[in-house]
Amino acid sequence: MKRYKFFFVAAVVLALAVSFAGCRRKAEAPATGEEPAETAAAAEEVETPLALSETARGELTPGAEVAVIELPDGLVEIELFTDETPKTAGNFIKLVGEKFYDGLPFHRVVPGFVVQAGDAEMVGRVNPDITLDVEKDKRKCARGAVSMARAAVPGSKEYGPTSPTQFFILTGDSPHLDADFCVFGVVVTGMDVVDRVKEGDVIKRIRVLTVGEEVEEPAA
Repeated sequence: MKRYKFFFVAAVVLALAVSFAGCRRKAEAPATGEEPAETAAAAEEVETPLALSETARGELTPGAEVAVIELPDGLVEIELFTDETPKTAGNFIKLVGEKFYDGLPFHRVVPGFVVQAGDAEMVGRVNPDITLDVEKDKRKCARGAVSMARAAVPGSKEYGPTSPTQFFILTGDSPHLDADFCVFGVVVTGMDVVDRVKEGDVIKRIRVLTVGEEVEEPAA
């Protein structure tokens, strides 16, 4: 009888020890990729939507496309001339849709003349292989005008190919550019922000919004 009790107690102790060891291993086991409740998509930060200013909504025609540039110092709104310069404005809108400009710096700033951005190589990225011809337009290269960059040919008054990505905003009237540069947009609001741009200032993001269309708020 005593021997039976001994084996019974020993069996109980052994069972408890095995159970405790199993619980401990389960608690200490490393988490797998399937266990976290939050997926990568859920953890991704939801982008705060941009909205057009009252000036843009009140002065521009419904359906007009507006590029909203978010800079460290504020917002800049640019009306895009999609009807007058469909190729140039369309290329810019495509790049914006791909978030190409997000995080790129203004690498050229000449006070009273121009601020220029759009070179992805400045941050170690690759510029897309796009050919962009100069569209003819009737707009003047005045303060607030937006155009794509063209490098001057050394030793000549001619300009080389149009950059498919680098855009500039004029901060002063520049009639000498009228014949060689296509104005595909103009600043509607935020020219004071443009005037304060310094070399190296980074574009947080650019988004194209349509006048008359409400911005959908993100789900809570």
